[in-house]
Order: sequence, then C-alpha cells, then structure tokens
Amino acid sequence: MQVERHATPLMMATLLLLLAAGCGSVLDDARGEPVATPTNFNGLVEQLAAREFAVASVVSGDPGCSDQGLVPMAISFKISGGGIEGAVQARVYRFKNGDSYEKLRANVDACAAEWIGDASRLLMVDASPYVLVTEGIPDGEVADAIRAALHAAAGE
Repeated sequence: MQVERHATPLMMATLLLLLAAGCGSVLDDARGEPVATPTNFNGLVEQLAAREFAVASVVSGDPGCSDQGLVPMAISFKISGGGIEGAVQARVYRFKNGDSYEKLRANVDACAAEWIGDASRLLMVDASPYVLVTEGIPDGEVADAIRAALHAAAGE
C-alpha cells in the first residue's frame, strides 16, 4: 500500500491536534477544578448591590471598639436598600487567612459588644474570611439576602 505524499501532512496535523487535545484534558485533570476565592471589599459591595443594597460612608480601619488588633481587618459602612428602612451601621472584618480568622474571631464578638446598642437586634454573619456585624436588620428575607451576599463574596 502506498500513501500519497499530500495525505501525510494532513494526517500529521490531525495526530498533533488529537495529541494536544489529550494533553489539555490530562493537565486539567491534574490541576483539578478551580477553587473559588474570597473577593475584596469592592466585590462584597457588588454582591450587596446585586441584592438591591447600597453601601455608603465607608471607613477603612474602623473596628468600632478599642481593640487596635482589629483595625487592619475592619471596614465600617452604612447599608441601606434591599428592604431596610433608612441606613444601618455595619462593619465587616476581613481576615488574611483561616489561621488569622480562628485566632481573632472571638475578638470580633468582644468588639461588637462595645458598639452594638441592642443585642436583640444584632446580625452577625460568618463566612470565612469575613465576619459582618450590624444592628437593626430584621430577621427574614433581608437578613438572608445579606448572608447570601457575604457567602458569595467569601467564594462559597
């Protein structure tokens, strides 16, 4: 059997394409599925906005308490819309990693106790590396929407 000369380059190109396609699948399998990662504060604001909330009066480094160890993680802001009457003070604490979260998480509770006026109106949402604390968010759909925004921002 004799192969025509012009058919050889076509067969070689086909083999190379099949080989390249197979390598991509093997490399993808070795790397695994991409893992969602937490977003920055702007990403959290986008997640809140997607649920019809607005964020204003943003102050970086304001933990709301005397614990200076929380200053680098703290951002205070006012949240409104999404079913909230008026604007409500909120703070989000974003930790560098899981170890930092575990080490300092209890400090957020102590800090919140300094600035929350009515513990029965407290909303605290944990979605590592974030902890969001606010007062005056009614339980139900509004609180659920804030929880969903925080969990999405955390990459969950």
